[in-house]
Amino acid sequence: MNARNLFTVVAILCLLFGLGLTFAPNFMGDQYLTNPSWINEGAKLLSQGWGSLLMVTGVACWYIRNAGPSLGRKVMLLFSLLSNLALIVIHLMAILNRVETSLAWVQVFMALILAGWAGMLFRQEPSLDV
Repeated sequence: MNARNLFTVVAILCLLFGLGLTFAPNFMGDQYLTNPSWINEGAKLLSQGWGSLLMVTGVACWYIRNAGPSLGRKVMLLFSLLSNLALIVIHLMAILNRVETSLAWVQVFMALILAGWAGMLFRQEPSLDV
């Protein structure tokens, strides 16, 4: 359970979901939304924006995966920790308000694992005096 493996997993997941949200927002909405009729032009735009951000994050994780102890790696670990914690809250609220289907529980579980993994590695990172 090292940083290289975490960044590889995050890169693959971000690229996978990023491609889906960017290029197939209707399909993703059909899978995750309890009422797919909520998908309109505004929702598609938000989906594509979020998807492009996920793809950029995936590329960044892919490039940082081979980095040794550095400020960049520490920042990406913190980013992974905080973004996954936020995703847990967002998806839980969406599930409990019946916006997302039960498939979103997979997202919650996945984000919980990634947040724990990133948090563990973040705590193990050496202190860098800059």
